[in-house]
Amino acid sequence: MITGATSGVGKAAAMALAGSENELILIARNEKKGEAVKREILNLYPFTKVSLLLGDLSLMKDIRKVARQFQNKFESLDVLINCAGLVSSDRVETSEGIEQTLAVNYLSHYLLSNLLLPELKKSNQGRIINVASLIPPIAKVNFDDLNSEKNYNGIKAYLQSKAADVMFTYDLAEELKHTNMTVNAVHPGVVKTNLGVNTSKGFLYLFVKFSEKFLAITPEKSAKRIVYLATDPGLSKITGKYFKGGKKPVATNSFSNNPENRKKLLELTKLFIGQN
Repeated sequence: MITGATSGVGKAAAMALAGSENELILIARNEKKGEAVKREILNLYPFTKVSLLLGDLSLMKDIRKVARQFQNKFESLDVLINCAGLVSSDRVETSEGIEQTLAVNYLSHYLLSNLLLPELKKSNQGRIINVASLIPPIAKVNFDDLNSEKNYNGIKAYLQSKAADVMFTYDLAEELKHTNMTVNAVHPGVVKTNLGVNTSKGFLYLFVKFSEKFLAITPEKSAKRIVYLATDPGLSKITGKYFKGGKKPVATNSFSNNPENRKKLLELTKLFIGQN
């Protein structure tokens, strides 16, 4: 299962995983775009099994709907790739009262993963891959303003959501350490994708454009990092790790590795999830 599968790294990962015995489940908000990607895959690989589930991953109710749709159709799940993400110059609040960057980049990963744990545990070796980002030393979670209501900054909101994603990876891996499952996070690299579609002004816009022009790798090259974590048999026992591009995990900052910080994040996360 791949979220964010209609463009960028998510689409590239879907294309890379097609053409084999893999059965793909694509999650899309836009049905037209989702069907277009599905047709593109089938045109190249006619015998690939592809299913499309529709849901807006900024909404907790839609995430629950997607999980139910999957559970009604499938018995088990081998790999969940949480790839949906965005960055925004302006603060956008969903109809459920959650800041959109937090909702898509972190809460969708958290909730969908937890809802699908029973199906992942039925796999011979279930894997969750959280597509995070580069976690610099300054990246942290603002526990006093997780919803970015007091002083919104697009870069800080993005880094906060990605730090939270990595912290969640560590926590869930610890919870599942005695099961047949692994949970890892990966920095896909700076990629020229639609991630910055909501950046239309200011420093964040300039930063995104600069990164795309001078630092970006192709979605196809980035997708190789995800496919490696999804398919390599040598990773069947590797869990709770963060990969930055190579085949060996690397450490993230001290904030994300602090158990007390992760406990605070989990408590706040449950409040957000429970309210919606």
